[in-house]
Amino acid sequence: MDNSLAENLETQIVDLYKEKEVLESQLGTSDTDKILEEFNSLESELSRLYQFKENFKRIESKQIIIESIRSAYIPKIRLTE
Repeated sequence: MDNSLAENLETQIVDLYKEKEVLESQLGTSDTDKILEEFNSLESELSRLYQFKENFKRIESKQIIIESIRSAYIPKIRLTE
């Protein structure tokens, strides 16, 4: 095997292990299936939150009587502005 090819392969392997270590330290795993599963889960949650935001409006609790919370979420279609 050509010496430069061997050095290139070794460099690539070292870089891959460095990337793996970063994933392990930052995400707790380097398993691509687990990372993609978590990403998809977060994407779904974000989508759900955006839908919630589009369908509800936050109003101060002084505009409606509710005990033990500071604000309430009311469907926008129920509010007349």
